[in-house]
Amino acid sequence: MQMKFLFFIAILFSAAHSFAQKNLKYTPEHPQAGEPITITYTPANDLMGTKATVEGVVYTSGKGTNAQDILLKKSGNAYVGTIQTDTADNFVFFGFSAEGNFDKANNEGFWIQLYDGSKVKKGANLSLSMFYSSYGRSVGLDANADKSLKAMEEEFKLYPELKSDNLVAYLRTLSQVKKEEAPSILQKEIEDFVKKGLKDEDSYATLRSLYSLAKLPAQANFINTVLKEKFTDGKWTINDAAQKYMAEKDLTKKESMLDEMLSNIKMNPDWKSLELSVPFFISNLANAYVAKKDFDGLKSVIQKYDIKGQPLAQLYNSVAWNLQEKDEDLKLADEFSEKATTWAKNEWKKPTGEKPAMQNERAWEKSRARTYSMYADTYAMVQYKLGNYKKGFPYTEEAALKLGKGESADQNNTYALLASKVLSPKKYVPQLEKFVVNGKATSQIKDLLKEAYIKKNNAAGFDDYLAKLERANYLKMVEDLKKSMLNNAAPQFTLLDLDGKKVSLSDLKNKVVIVDFWATWCGPCIASFPGMQKMVTKYKDDPEVKFVFVDTWENGNNKEKAAAAFMSENKYDFHVLMDNDNKVVESFKVEGIPTKFVIDKKGNTRFKSVGYSGSDDSLMSELTAMIDLVKGE
Repeated sequence: MQMKFLFFIAILFSAAHSFAQKNLKYTPEHPQAGEPITITYTPANDLMGTKATVEGVVYTSGKGTNAQDILLKKSGNAYVGTIQTDTADNFVFFGFSAEGNFDKANNEGFWIQLYDGSKVKKGANLSLSMFYSSYGRSVGLDANADKSLKAMEEEFKLYPELKSDNLVAYLRTLSQVKKEEAPSILQKEIEDFVKKGLKDEDSYATLRSLYSLAKLPAQANFINTVLKEKFTDGKWTINDAAQKYMAEKDLTKKESMLDEMLSNIKMNPDWKSLELSVPFFISNLANAYVAKKDFDGLKSVIQKYDIKGQPLAQLYNSVAWNLQEKDEDLKLADEFSEKATTWAKNEWKKPTGEKPAMQNERAWEKSRARTYSMYADTYAMVQYKLGNYKKGFPYTEEAALKLGKGESADQNNTYALLASKVLSPKKYVPQLEKFVVNGKATSQIKDLLKEAYIKKNNAAGFDDYLAKLERANYLKMVEDLKKSMLNNAAPQFTLLDLDGKKVSLSDLKNKVVIVDFWATWCGPCIASFPGMQKMVTKYKDDPEVKFVFVDTWENGNNKEKAAAAFMSENKYDFHVLMDNDNKVVESFKVEGIPTKFVIDKKGNTRFKSVGYSGSDDSLMSELTAMIDLVKGE
């Protein structure tokens, strides 16, 4: 009776999804792992009516996840292709795109579970859960904890024995979805877990994680203490050694600790868990030398640990960029940057490394081109600082225009600096104007345009000239933003600011509220703050607009002190609210910071903006357009 009920639920789940992905048909109906599958995809949803070529990629999941291109053949209004699965696979998912735009199927995605006989294969629903929690992002989907949880629960109905190994991940997801019921469920799971007995170090570690999930730090710390006392030579000592190495500041001690770790990883099977982290540990030592500007020591580390290939090129590029930014040791920056750029170009054209499992061939090629573009931009800037304008120009032209298509404001800035030195205004001004029109210009690019304008025209007319260029971008941006407007009730919250005063979203009703999630350790957050300060200043006298900066996912014990010190040191007059228990960031379903929300006067979220493009001008233009649209309703 119970088995029939479970089978009925499984059918309902499958049927619901089949309806959602009706634009994907496949045979056989219940594909076995190791069998070929023929698919027929009809463009719809986000690709409805597209005239562009549709491209397909398939990701197979089982022992890891691997991406491959699908050869799609047009058949009427549909596209047909065949994929080959492996016997180790349990799940496949697809990405269908045109000109970089994915068909997200209303955020359901396109996927197929593989079978073992007449039953969905073990692990297939766990793979589906991962698809909705993270892997789906590679094909344009937003994470969906509800669907992820549902898939895990489906797995445990079919294969109950898998629950214990996935208990922490399951309860973490459940805590996101069922906030009210979570505490009692967690307590019951902890009681059941303890009743079964703590037999080994892993069981103690699991119990520690369960207490942490239940927000019971005292109990978690107690279990951690018991674990260390009971298993004096346990696995925890390995992670402890790695953490101490990462925190060590003395370079001589740090290098000695690294040598000991590498010896243990090589000789002791218990240390094999750190094997994949070896390049990271070595890079950490190299960067420690860089931080102390000990470049002879850096070269010694490179030679001793045989750093080469991608890690070495990345290291060289990073050092070169930082040196040119500070106008320090440009000769060394030139040496390092040239090596990084040469490696990247060779790797782009004729790769020597293996394709990353999560990238298909097209994505891998684009990734290599992006890396070369970034390193070429660094090299071009170094040449600019050295006064080698003609030498640097071909690199910036290739990086910013041929590869970057003018989409990177930072790379456009390098192009503008060098173009103004080697080209006539007649040749470079039209390109700089395009940057402004497309919203991909920096303040420095506009200054160069102003210089060229003044040489040719009356200086008094420049503001009108620039405003006309910017207006075109603004109008285009507004039209694009209208298509992405949301209308969801914003999560309500009450937080303390740095003065200890309560601030509630409900108190800000009848205002357009910009909520910016950040942390003191977040590089992109910090990079965006000069632009955000300009926005705060711009609207400081507007009673209809309010900015709040929610410090979340913060490190350390005294979070308020860290946030206040950061604001003071950088002279930002932001209204900072402290999300010390991370509940507000969770309620907004933020996956990474910085993330900004624009909330209208009725308390509805109208826009969500993730990340930072690197351009203050672009940030200000986009946020201004969002605020204008919301205020104008």
